[in-house]
Amino acid sequence: MVHVCCNGTAYLGKGTAAVISQLAGTLLEKMSASVVIGVGGVGFDVGVSLYTYDRLPEVGQSVVLHTYLLVREDALSLYGFHDRTEREFFVRLLSVSGIGARMALAVLSGFAPPDLAQAILSGDGRRLSGVPGIGKKTAERIIIELRDKLPAVTLPQPTAPSAVDGDEPLKRDVVSALINFGWSPPVVEKAVAQTLAEETSRELSYLIKQTMKRLYR
Repeated sequence: MVHVCCNGTAYLGKGTAAVISQLAGTLLEKMSASVVIGVGGVGFDVGVSLYTYDRLPEVGQSVVLHTYLLVREDALSLYGFHDRTEREFFVRLLSVSGIGARMALAVLSGFAPPDLAQAILSGDGRRLSGVPGIGKKTAERIIIELRDKLPAVTLPQPTAPSAVDGDEPLKRDVVSALINFGWSPPVVEKAVAQTLAEETSRELSYLIKQTMKRLYR
């Protein structure tokens, strides 16, 4: 029988404690918001962000995720992360008033940890409020409450203008179209930039389709 105390420690029988801080096993199922990892004949359903999803191996291969067990009165929910830094951001986001696990994963789906740190430190509420479910007031709370509590992370360095900068009007059109489908701006902007860098065609409908293929991977 598994007993769970208020700090997320699972007790397996008398006097035996186990914290699920990491899972190493076989990737059995892979979906955009969750995965199933097989460990010793048991399949663990683990919530993940798109940041982690993009870095997963193929189904059937070995996988290691850093995990966090969220304990509630009516449920135990396990969340997995590509690295310890992303897990630490998840924990920090949960400490913000009004931020639950689903919203925290949405934020981590829209930002790599260094980009999230930069947005918070620079007070860029506009970028944060681009995440579905994050309004202006919630973005402001994230900035105020986490600015001095961020995990150690190397901030991204400014990059020189690239050859695709001349496609800025076209890029805005593709980004706008995909945001209307419900994708978050940070995720869309990254995918569109990659598509423009790889594709020679500059037909709007074609670029939208190619970017959607990338987003659904």
